Amino acid sequence: MDSNNALPQPNQRMKILHGPVNVGNQPWSLSRAERAAGDESDVIVNYGTWLGYPADRTLAGVGEKTLRATARRSIFALSAPFRYDVLHYYFGRSYLLWDDWGFSFGRSRLVDEAALTDVRLARTLGKRCFMTLQGCDIRIAGDSNAANEWTPCGEGRCSVFSTCVQHYDKGRQAMVRRLLPLMDRVFYLNPELGRWVPGGNFLPYANVAIHDIQPAPPQPGRRPRIVHAPSDPNIKGTPRVLAALENLSTRFDFELVLVQGKSHAEAMEIYRGADMAIDQLFAGWYGGFAVELMAMGKPVAAYIREEDSCFVPPAMWSGMPILRLRPDRLEDDLAAILAHPEALVEAGARSRAYVERWHDPERIAAALGRIYRDPKAALEI
Repeated sequence: MDSNNALPQPNQRMKILHGPVNVGNQPWSLSRAERAAGDESDVIVNYGTWLGYPADRTLAGVGEKTLRATARRSIFALSAPFRYDVLHYYFGRSYLLWDDWGFSFGRSRLVDEAALTDVRLARTLGKRCFMTLQGCDIRIAGDSNAANEWTPCGEGRCSVFSTCVQHYDKGRQAMVRRLLPLMDRVFYLNPELGRWVPGGNFLPYANVAIHDIQPAPPQPGRRPRIVHAPSDPNIKGTPRVLAALENLSTRFDFELVLVQGKSHAEAMEIYRGADMAIDQLFAGWYGGFAVELMAMGKPVAAYIREEDSCFVPPAMWSGMPILRLRPDRLEDDLAAILAHPEALVEAGARSRAYVERWHDPERIAAALGRIYRDPKAALEI
């Protein structure tokens, strides 16, 4: 993960590409911050999803196999290295690895080499290449299950756990061997992922343009409104959350709002009316959903795996405002929070300050810009 390729100097504009997927809106928020800083930056994706995250260009529909779609994807993948100085990839994908067609690394050497064509071309042309990994793109399910007391990787939690162990883990390992060495630097958004990314760097979420979000702090004196938004209920621990809150409903007065099947914009409107949020129980870290809520000045509760602290900047870890939950004592932990609803306002204020310090896309884009120009530069946010 090293390069001596020449790139624009500090005062010169860079042409930056983010893709081929927009997972969690991280690419878009960084790209807009880069544009605001004076660089040319685009998000171009092979396909969109039902969440409706934005992109400057979507090359085809999900799974679309028409001649036109194939041509658009192929032509863009092979022309992009000529058009951009920096290519920032996401989710363990290249532009020629069409996962919506069922392609993945590790199934055949021929497919792997074909999928690496655009990245190898970029390297040959002296362009800088980076990767951000976000979760199931790199998490080795079998290893996570064996190493952690609590993890989304297990029977009864993830519906594809057995398939991961039997098939997908091999693809992830192949991606680590074949794609990641072509990157100048690799970043990961969940601390646990550092176990599988030698030489990688933890990168905070930059999925929210926080200065565009007006705080909407908890409303003291009213019945607390709790929001929970499970994209996958079993992975997020939703059955445990619902059971614990059902038991607590005889002792505390609160409202639970489940957010499912909504576009990102629709969900954000619902979040503004909440007093607190419950995020995920098994991943050991908070997600992009938590950052969105904290940006609104809402307190967020989640399970944080202490063993992963070594991957996170000490100041970020010590200042984390997440209200701690453990899956094996969930009811007691939630009861302690609900017993003091007056504390939610202060917790929300700390949350807003925390995202301003650690999750501001402008700060993170500036830090990445220094690394884009010098891959050996330290990641300083």
